[in-house]
Amino acid sequence: MNSQNPKILIVEDENIIALDIRSMLEDLGYMVSAIASSGEESIQKASKMKPDLVLMDIKIKGRIDGVSAGEEIYKQFRIPIVYLTAYSDRATINRINGSKNGN
Repeated sequence: MNSQNPKILIVEDENIIALDIRSMLEDLGYMVSAIASSGEESIQKASKMKPDLVLMDIKIKGRIDGVSAGEEIYKQFRIPIVYLTAYSDRATINRINGSKNGN
């Protein structure tokens, strides 16, 4: 990750939450390069912006959910993904863990 003002892409489909996360990150000195609200948009913005990190909500708008979008972003651009979710069911956690292990 870039040590000088790391750029972060926020992927969150609830605007008020996305803006709150942006505000907190900027207060901590991070640069938010973009906010995306769907899986498809997150892949496009990651391609264009080349952030240092992606904060990815799992349940988002669009045909591609956060786990699938995160997998694609990491596969194409090797950008680290941090998943954010209010869902802690076993299937969701296993899916994220499988994603991290290349399954």
